[in-house]
Amino acid sequence: MTEPSPSAPITLVLPDGQTIERVRLYEREQLDTGLWMYRIGVPLWQTAAGGGVEPAEYGTWVTSAQLHPLPDVDLSGIPTHPRTHTAASARWAWVLEGRTRGRPTTVHAEGCTNATDRAHPLGTMQALDALARPGTTACTACDAAETLLPILAHGQADHSEPEESV
Repeated sequence: MTEPSPSAPITLVLPDGQTIERVRLYEREQLDTGLWMYRIGVPLWQTAAGGGVEPAEYGTWVTSAQLHPLPDVDLSGIPTHPRTHTAASARWAWVLEGRTRGRPTTVHAEGCTNATDRAHPLGTMQALDALARPGTTACTACDAAETLLPILAHGQADHSEPEESV
């Protein structure tokens, strides 16, 4: 029988400032840029086969800016993975997906398996401009978040503290 992954409760801060307490923190991973990413699970409901609803968990990666530790919760048992290097492509190429009105958009690295054939190519400055707009995210499954988010955040006052705050 497989041991369950260690996890701890933590508070998630939503884009509108609301918080969800007691989401599950499963692991932390440091990118080459120094940015720490945190894999969390958010408890939700989903439609069950045959009707009704059942409990489910939505998993995603976030940065420390989206999390706040809960008082008296020990996070030392959470698996932590510092990175030493990442294979970087010889050139940066990006694609933008989800340009329809009212839908969130995502920037992916060219060739990302999470991007669909509807994504269109962007240059680096266009990708940074897109990420500066509300509702646009950088994919964490490819190099987009690791490469573009630190560039976008460079020089902002809220990044004067170390990322390893959670």
